[in-house]
Amino acid sequence: MKERVLLPSYMKTFSCVGSACEDSCCVGWTVELDKRIYKKYKNIKHAELTSKLNKGMKRIKDASASNSKYAYFVMDQQKRCPMLNEENLCSIQLNLGEEMLSPVCTTYPKILNRKGTEFELSAKLSCPEVTRLALLNPTGIEFEQSEYDLNPSWAINSVNGAQSIGGSDISWNLREFSIDIIQCRNLSVSDRMIFLGLFMNRLQVLVDKKQYESIQLLIDEYRSKLGNKNYISSLENIADNLPMQIKTLLELIMLRRKLGISNQRYLDCFESMLKGLDLDRSQEIEIRDIEEKYLFNYQEYFVPFFSDHEYIFENYLVNYIFESMFPKMDTNQIFEQYIKMSVIYAMLKMHFVGISGQDKGITIDLAIKLIQSFTRVIDHYPSYLKGLVEIITNHGFDTVAHIAALLKDRNVTSERIH
Repeated sequence: MKERVLLPSYMKTFSCVGSACEDSCCVGWTVELDKRIYKKYKNIKHAELTSKLNKGMKRIKDASASNSKYAYFVMDQQKRCPMLNEENLCSIQLNLGEEMLSPVCTTYPKILNRKGTEFELSAKLSCPEVTRLALLNPTGIEFEQSEYDLNPSWAINSVNGAQSIGGSDISWNLREFSIDIIQCRNLSVSDRMIFLGLFMNRLQVLVDKKQYESIQLLIDEYRSKLGNKNYISSLENIADNLPMQIKTLLELIMLRRKLGISNQRYLDCFESMLKGLDLDRSQEIEIRDIEEKYLFNYQEYFVPFFSDHEYIFENYLVNYIFESMFPKMDTNQIFEQYIKMSVIYAMLKMHFVGISGQDKGITIDLAIKLIQSFTRVIDHYPSYLKGLVEIITNHGFDTVAHIAALLKDRNVTSERIH
C-alpha cells in the first residue's frame, strides 16, 4: 500500500544483502511467530518445508503468550534459524515468497511507527548494512516526506496519547528540536548531549506539573540558548568525572559476564576492549592504572579518529532519536528516557576507547562492527540495557550533573599523556 511516509534519506537506498551479511539476523536470537502465520505454517503441505516447520516451531504456553507472540523457531546448535539453507538464505522465502514470512522477519531491520494517520520509517543499527548507510554520511542524516510502498504484513508500532496544543502534536516539535540539538556542530557531541539533558530535565518538570501549554515556550527558550555563545561556553567548562566513568566501566564488565551474552561479533569487541585497557590480566589491577591506560588510549587513539569522524556519533544519536520516537510523550518518564539514551552512548564510547588501545587506532570497519554488534546486544538482550541503567541509578548517578560528568569528553589539547 502506498503511503506518505517520513523517513531518513538512507532508507531510500537500503536493501537486505542476504547471505552476504556478516551478521545474519537469522542467527543468534529468537524468531517470533504470530498466531496467524503459525496457523499457516501448520497447514503447509510442501515436500521440503513441512517437516522442517513442524520440527522447528514451538508454541509459547506461558503468561507471555499473545496473538503477536504466539510461537517461535527453535534455533539449532549453531544458533541458526532452522529454516536457513546452506547459503544462509531463508527456505520459506525461497519456496513460498516474502508474503509467507512472519511479521518479524518481513519487517526487520525496518521500524515502522504510526501516530494517528502519520507513518515514519527508519531502521535498526543492529543490521550491518543499515549501520553503514545511516552512519557514514559526513553531512549528517536528512529526512524527507516520500511516497513509500508499505508492506501490509510489516509490524507497526502505534503511538497514542501524544500531547497536543492548539491542535498540533507537541511531541514532534520536541523530537525535531532534539535532533536539531544533536546536529548542532558548534558543540562537541558530548556537549550536545549535555545540552539535551538540561532541556529534558526542564521538560520533565513541565510534564510533572501538566503544564503542556508551556512546552513550546521552553523549546523557544532553549533554541535561543543554542545560539548564545556565552551559554555554549559554559557547557565547555563542565568537568568530566573519570573515576565515575571507570567505576561504571568495571561494573559493565561484571554485568556482561553475569549475563553470559553470546553474540560473537560483540564478544570479539568486548574482549578487545578488555585487552586495550589491560583488564584481561588475572592479577589485581589498581584503579589508577586503569585511569592512566584509559586516558592514554583516549588521547593517542580515540581522539584522532573521533575528530575526523564525529559525524558517525552524531548520526548514531539522531537515528536513535528518530526510530525510538524520543522523547515519547505517552509516558511521563521523560528524563528516564534521556538517562537510557545517555547510558547507551557513554558505554559505547567506553568500548571505543578500550578497543582503540588494543588496535592502536580505529578504522571505519571496526567502528561499524562495534556499533552494530553493541546495538544488537542492547536491542535483543533487554536485561543488559536494564542492568546498564541500574548501574547508574543504584549509585545515585541519575541527575543532570552526574550524567553530564559521565558524558563529558576530556579536553586533551593542553596536556599529553605518556
